[in-house]
Amino acid sequence: MSRTKDPSLESVFLKAEEALSSIEDSRLILKLMAIKGYATHEAKDIASIFCTEPRTIYRWVREFSLRGVEGLRDKPKGHRQSLLSEEDKQEIAKWLDSSKTPDGKDINWTLESLCHYIKLALDTEIKKSALSNTLRKMDYVIRKPRPTHAKGSEEERADFKKNS
Repeated sequence: MSRTKDPSLESVFLKAEEALSSIEDSRLILKLMAIKGYATHEAKDIASIFCTEPRTIYRWVREFSLRGVEGLRDKPKGHRQSLLSEEDKQEIAKWLDSSKTPDGKDINWTLESLCHYIKLALDTEIKKSALSNTLRKMDYVIRKPRPTHAKGSEEERADFKKNS
């Protein structure tokens, strides 16, 4: 029969958890301790202590035996890296801010034209959707011009505008 926990120790448990998370590579240390414990105890007992599954303990042991400590390190997670480097993004920002192509010609940028010039000037092929996401992360907003009627004329629009 296990001993009941003193409720006043709850703050001690929380402090221990915070201290452990503040240590760099604490997950690596926990994995090594689990492997060490597996030498003398069953995997299900070790798994219950480390709040994981027995198959995780088996996987840690296998990774450690194959690759050593490097096999236990967490692998990087996340999205694919951007096709554009930081220097490329700065160059594109200059184009957008000046409304000029790399050749120095005036232009109203569209995603399609920007993709074209990125391919020509930076030798990087990027799709419109990926470019749109990159521009959004760079704090650029795509603005669409106000639609004009196909039969409308410039003179009528100029006459209609308020002259103030």
